[in-house]
Amino acid sequence: MQISNDDKNNQQGIKDRKNLLEWIVFWVSLLLVITILGYLGYQAYSYKPSSPEIQVEVKPDPTAQQPFRYHVQVYNKGGETAESVQVEVELKENGKTVEKIELQLMFVPQESRREGWVNFNRKPNNREDVSAHVVSYQKP
Repeated sequence: MQISNDDKNNQQGIKDRKNLLEWIVFWVSLLLVITILGYLGYQAYSYKPSSPEIQVEVKPDPTAQQPFRYHVQVYNKGGETAESVQVEVELKENGKTVEKIELQLMFVPQESRREGWVNFNRKPNNREDVSAHVVSYQKP
């Protein structure tokens, strides 16, 4: 018994047909790729660069060996990375600065937080006696 060309083509056509699951995976994948490309295109089109916006927070964080230690958190809420960020932490008594400590952070990327600790030699009278501000930074 010999199989005709029409039967061969018909059998091969049946083998080449995709089932429902393959079509669902294809369309979902295509939709995801188009959505991601559209989102990235929109982000690239609407991006507006902004300079670093650095904020500093200081909280007491004493230990047994370092009773006058303070935790310094530096936030960059801006649109660019800040490099070589110098933060000055001051201890004041009666409105006068009695101790200054500089903390340097190599990089503070955009929309991120970096932390450091400083140790004073004297005990602050209250929490308001310790203040911090950014002295300088560079754009990489």
